[in-house]
Amino acid sequence: MEDIIMSLGFFAIVFGFPLVRREMKHRHQMERLREERALQAAQPAPEQPGQTLSGDAPALALRIPEPHRLYVLALLCRLEDAPLAGLDARARYLLAQVRSEELPATLRAYLNLTPAARQQLNAQGQNPEELLREQLELMSQGVEEALGRDSAAADRMLAQGHYLRQKFQPIELGKPVAAERRKS
Repeated sequence: MEDIIMSLGFFAIVFGFPLVRREMKHRHQMERLREERALQAAQPAPEQPGQTLSGDAPALALRIPEPHRLYVLALLCRLEDAPLAGLDARARYLLAQVRSEELPATLRAYLNLTPAARQQLNAQGQNPEELLREQLELMSQGVEEALGRDSAAADRMLAQGHYLRQKFQPIELGKPVAAERRKS
């Protein structure tokens, strides 16, 4: 009987100790993960440039009164559907600025108007709704201009036409060949 107890004790030590040790490590890791999650939940999420502001614009647009809401949503759709890859750097920058900064700032400024601020604007002869409409129209015109003016594509087209004229221009007999034509 003593041999059986000794054998069981030996097996318990040999196989039980690693299991208990693994359980203790697992418990420690779980406690550490809980503490990290609690710290992350307590801290505000870091803001990524551009992301939070552009994410604000659709939510802010839904809080704008109806005639202007449709205008803002149409402008947001226009910005979202803009083919950024084919535009020059200035146009891409302008569209990114409107999307991430100017449109959300305009909507916030309108939504943050207090009744006293509205009275002050009205006393100065400025209607807040008209000011919002004017600012939205200015941004929309800027977006339309940026999308309509693609100087890089126009420059590429002109350069290609110039190249083709030089390359495939017929040579007239009796005239000396230009140095550029000899290289071809």
